[in-house]
Amino acid sequence: MKEVDFILNNQAEFLKYLRSNFILIHNSNIFFRDFHYGIMSFLKEHGMKTKYQIAENIAKEIVTVFEQGKIFKRIDHQSWVLNYPEFTLPKTNKKAA
Repeated sequence: MKEVDFILNNQAEFLKYLRSNFILIHNSNIFFRDFHYGIMSFLKEHGMKTKYQIAENIAKEIVTVFEQGKIFKRIDHQSWVLNYPEFTLPKTNKKAA
């Protein structure tokens, strides 16, 4: 599927796009439906409209690749923990009161 290849070939851009639209932080949860809608939006922005069911199938394929690449750690059938250190929040120095 050309859409799957497009997303995988632009993985960093895709993840940054998701981050700009959803709260996506290293070690945070990501849910299938958010991921699915993120894919639909990302593809639409790049001139590739997809139907709901097709985008869902694309999301399933991408999830499988991300799990194999250790970017997603499965929690259950519809949620994962994001393992993407680039999205770690900066550390803040807390001063005692």
